[in-house]
Amino acid sequence: MNNKTIDLFAGAGGLSTGFYLAGFEALCAIDVNKKALATYQHNYPNTKVIHQDIREVNPSELRSYLGLKKEELKAIIGGPPCQGFSRNIPAEYRYIDDPRNQLYKSFIEFVQEFRPLYVIMENVPEILTAYKGLFKNEITNQLELLGYKVVTSSLNAANYGVPQTRARAFFIASLEHLICLPEPTHNGDLKSGYNKKESSYQTNLLKSNYSPIVTVKDAIGDLPQLNAGQKYDEDRYPSDPQTTYQSLIRHDSTKITNHIARALSSIQMSRVRLLKEGQDARDLPPELAPKKHYSGAYGRLYWDKPAKTITRWVFHPGSGRFFHPTQDRTITIREAARLHSYPDTFHFLGTYTEMASQSNCSHSPTKKELGSNRDR
Repeated sequence: MNNKTIDLFAGAGGLSTGFYLAGFEALCAIDVNKKALATYQHNYPNTKVIHQDIREVNPSELRSYLGLKKEELKAIIGGPPCQGFSRNIPAEYRYIDDPRNQLYKSFIEFVQEFRPLYVIMENVPEILTAYKGLFKNEITNQLELLGYKVVTSSLNAANYGVPQTRARAFFIASLEHLICLPEPTHNGDLKSGYNKKESSYQTNLLKSNYSPIVTVKDAIGDLPQLNAGQKYDEDRYPSDPQTTYQSLIRHDSTKITNHIARALSSIQMSRVRLLKEGQDARDLPPELAPKKHYSGAYGRLYWDKPAKTITRWVFHPGSGRFFHPTQDRTITIREAARLHSYPDTFHFLGTYTEMASQSNCSHSPTKKELGSNRDR
């Protein structure tokens, strides 16, 4: 059987990239975000991209168009929108009947039509417990009714060599046998934003002979210094890779792209100049401290720890720990991409904020989300 996949809710291609590096090829990618799909197509020109609401795509017609028989596809992968579950969205904007919460049903319809050997669905950890486990149970039951053996768990990316304490829920299903979840490969101090309750599976398996966790410095320490508002334009790396992770992430890349530092306002610059590595808004003097702020807002990253979860708001220092550990600026798109484990060969297209959104997830921010993240 070939290693062909279909990526639903594909965004700019994060899941597809991981599968590509593992030897898979995406036949088709579907998303409603046109700008994200432009980035996807740029990086995967041989993949058929469909800019359309997935609810308007007929699975049977698509299977016929792709010339696939049932059970011929190796895997369907995808991450339906998570905003209806994510605790990063204010509680007053989360409700059970949010239309985005129902998009898993479209995902299941594609599984039913194509009957791939494997199914991998990714989402925020809260989907496993939200509304008393309603959605977890419904997704699992629907897949089992189709003949799949299903395993679910929340896994933390830092335990698998990614320089970010990003926990995500996975539904992994197979027509053949129950899949064993991967054992963690890395161990270390994950206290910078690490939620032990979400990852007891990994914690119980960690051993002293596992590889050390990958830190922010391991990931981005070789990239050129920049000032806020500056862009790196040279077609070369200024130095050789300094860590194993940097060697892996450079892959076949010959130059640095998307290394762009967003300009800061005068008050943002005043704040960052007073902060040292690891400090945040709580360490600012009263005259500069924002009246209200998120946990970690205006925070500098630690060099010797993984980053906390990188969100679409990485360009906005008031929305999280997004300041560079030592340079007076937020991290660049390339640095954010490395912290997500995108290879340097992956190039983002669009405006700065569009690229920031693409590196994290696919949907465009709503007016409510924009309002909840303004400078405070």
